Amino acid sequence: MSQSNIRPELQEELRSAIVEPLLPIEKKLIAWSLGIGLTLLVVLAAINHMFPPTP
Repeated sequence: MSQSNIRPELQEELRSAIVEPLLPIEKKLIAWSLGIGLTLLVVLAAINHMFPPTP
């Protein structure tokens, strides 16, 4: 199949897709992931500040 045949089918499928809201567990997982990521970023920044790399 050529790409010109696939693209219109994909566009039509995306247009007809039903938009579903996030489940509560999905919202919790997103919040936990962001929280862990930001916490680790702060920890790594603090470590970098306390022990700066030497050239």
